[in-house]
Amino acid sequence: MARLSPGLAQQSPRPWPPSASDLSRGSALASLNSRASGAATAPLLPGALAQACLPLLEKQSQPRGSEDALPTPEGWKLPANPDNTPLRPRDLFEIQVGTEDLGPLRIVASSHGRLRALRLQWPEEFQEPAFSAQKAVLVDVCTRLPGEIQLEIVAEGLAVEALPRLIAEWELPNPERIRIHPLHVASTPQQVYHPMTMWARDGALLLTTQDQREVLLLPRSFRGDCQVDPKLNRHVVQGTGAAPAVLHRCLPELIVRRSSLNFEGGDVVACRQSVLIGGEVVARNMCELKLSRTAVLEQFRDLLGLPVVVVEPPPEFHLDLGFTFLDDETVAVADPTEGMRLVAGLPEMEPLVRATLDKRVAERYERAAQQLVAQGYRVVRLPNLCGVGLTTPYLTYNNVLMENYGQFRRVYMPVYGAPLDEPARQVYRQHGFQVVDIPSARLSTKLWGALRCATGDLRVSAS
Repeated sequence: MARLSPGLAQQSPRPWPPSASDLSRGSALASLNSRASGAATAPLLPGALAQACLPLLEKQSQPRGSEDALPTPEGWKLPANPDNTPLRPRDLFEIQVGTEDLGPLRIVASSHGRLRALRLQWPEEFQEPAFSAQKAVLVDVCTRLPGEIQLEIVAEGLAVEALPRLIAEWELPNPERIRIHPLHVASTPQQVYHPMTMWARDGALLLTTQDQREVLLLPRSFRGDCQVDPKLNRHVVQGTGAAPAVLHRCLPELIVRRSSLNFEGGDVVACRQSVLIGGEVVARNMCELKLSRTAVLEQFRDLLGLPVVVVEPPPEFHLDLGFTFLDDETVAVADPTEGMRLVAGLPEMEPLVRATLDKRVAERYERAAQQLVAQGYRVVRLPNLCGVGLTTPYLTYNNVLMENYGQFRRVYMPVYGAPLDEPARQVYRQHGFQVVDIPSARLSTKLWGALRCATGDLRVSAS
């Protein structure tokens, strides 16, 4: 099941803490000062994960070297490269930049097609609620989506050995369709590795050539990936940026390229006729590339093969939390005002209402909806409520996967056991979709993402 790359040590890639005896149980969590020995850590690891990881944890418990992180009252600080010779940016995986030789490309629509293969990420993540969120998403993908969908999972560090055992322990259906691809990248005095997250959508976009070959397109630099940290004089490797690059070696039939533009997958939402992009993406590329707004938009249009519509300002940190194409002319836009109305007077929903009011997203979504109507789209609204990170779910019904081909229309929609669930179902049903509930969002949105965030398209067919 697992494909192991020769010559790569199976060890924890995380740059902090200095050894497994100080293992931090959560890159997605703000608890880097948690300290425990390898033996003490193992009982905190669910089931087979402890059995898989304990020998490796103990093996790594010896102090390393000058590259180790230094504990401070504020957390962990990384030291600078002891060699002062300036480093130049480099791509660890040597992905070719540019797509000119491939001919015209087109981004794969989120609103149409049949899902054939998805990519996921499995971080070396041991602390709750992160581990349970990862498990819940994988179980939902394996049990609620069609059983023929191929799953390509990039696993990080110690998780490479643990994940096959967990899949067997959880008795997931059709395990033969799951392939595991190792990501073993460690920090060194010259290189700092930022651990992978579970959010596979962020690191790449799926496009196709005119002869229907899949092209996985990476941004120029995902959150500093492939660049040099100027303060530390160390090469930066972002796990979520590196994860789709790993597939370049593992899946020879997949074309993997790097763009000259920067983006994150959650900020790009496409139908078959147009693409929505967050305004911050455009502004960032204008600044980094020293180009005009018009020039950046032209580059995105040429790259993605479709007209580009900018949502500005974006209401939230990623567009796909609040925007979903239902067809080529219809966009479902989040409606926090309706969400607050639906839960009025319910004490248990008060934290979400306060978070929604504090972020002032209602007026921004309303403005965005009006902008899209002015662009000629039909706009429908989906209820929405913000969450409190690590504490409550974030009630998004936009962060979905869809299958839409022939007479088949199905949406895989996050649910939370909340009063907003049924009104959201009704919106999709009114537009001809069968709704499949995805309850893992109750856990995953505490970490700021739902089903779409956690999955990346790899192959989508027309029928």
